[in-house]
Amino acid sequence: MNQDQRPRQGMNPMRTTKTLAHGAAAALAAALAVAAPAAAHVTLDPAEGPADGYATVGVQVPHGCGDAPTRVVRVQIPESVPQVTPQVHPGWEVTTKEGPKDAVELHGETVSRGVKEVVWTATDADPLPSDRLDVFGMSVKLPAGEPGDPVYFPTVQECVGGDSESWIQIPRRDEPDAELDYPAPSVVLTAAAGGHGGSHADGEAMDGEETGDTESASLTSASSGDDDGGPSTALVIVALALGALGLLTGIVALTRTRRANG
Repeated sequence: MNQDQRPRQGMNPMRTTKTLAHGAAAALAAALAVAAPAAAHVTLDPAEGPADGYATVGVQVPHGCGDAPTRVVRVQIPESVPQVTPQVHPGWEVTTKEGPKDAVELHGETVSRGVKEVVWTATDADPLPSDRLDVFGMSVKLPAGEPGDPVYFPTVQECVGGDSESWIQIPRRDEPDAELDYPAPSVVLTAAAGGHGGSHADGEAMDGEETGDTESASLTSASSGDDDGGPSTALVIVALALGALGLLTGIVALTRTRRANG
């Protein structure tokens, strides 16, 4: 039988594996290409926060202006957000600008002015490269509202060379799910947590406050029972048990040695 008349063999396992690998890689690349535009937006994380409560959010900057690195990040604070505390970012100078706010009762006082813009500027650090992600944090007092209401924080990137990316588009009320090219980062309100910063009448305990104090008092009482300058009973028992075990081990070893020498 010559070479042309030999029976055809099955598929080559190595070639099949390579084909499958190449196909998987192509599928993954296609999936990443589809997901890239959504992931490229400047966003806030977490994207939800309690109505009339406090939240710590991070402004996620995933890229620059094209290939240009980011040197300034500007975040506009809506008038409905009465209080903002920006986080220190190593190598970046953080500054704030103040302006009028919606009047609101905060810690027993009426607040009508506050931070309207937070600016991070690269000073002692290099600008953020276009292929790197960074997060700029801040604590915010969110406004009262219904669960599902969005609070927008328009953000502008200023990049080396004068380019900029303005994430300031806010959807119309009648088109909340409209696709935007440069959507403003937002936090969606959830049900009020009733914690620090939640609205409540003067002199009334907030939800969970009494329970929290009771638990703290119980923990204090439990710890103070052993805090008399001496070791706890459990610690003494463990120490005695370990000592007895060590003594028993020594006796067994000594007995074996004597039998071996005898």
